[in-house]
Amino acid sequence: MAQSTTRSVGVPDRTDDAREIWMFVRSWLTIIRVIVVILIILIAEVFEEKSAFNLSLSVWAIIVGFPLFLIISVSIIQGDKKFAPELDEKRRKRIED
Repeated sequence: MAQSTTRSVGVPDRTDDAREIWMFVRSWLTIIRVIVVILIILIAEVFEEKSAFNLSLSVWAIIVGFPLFLIISVSIIQGDKKFAPELDEKRRKRIED
């Protein structure tokens, strides 16, 4: 009975594990988001004269890259709300200021 009411010192908290995993995934999503922006700019500049399906590759870079950027950004925001609420609060305060 005493074991069920007291918390074991050696047992890690599951929320801390989930937060650590989220912070790792979040860092990779942030890096990928920066790479997407750089690739959009590079493709738009380098392949301006090439075309596919009657549109230049620079237009395709925007058509594909912008929604991809938005999906990654929304994923980061939703993950912060679920796994790291303090980061979500910081983001909200920054927006309000």
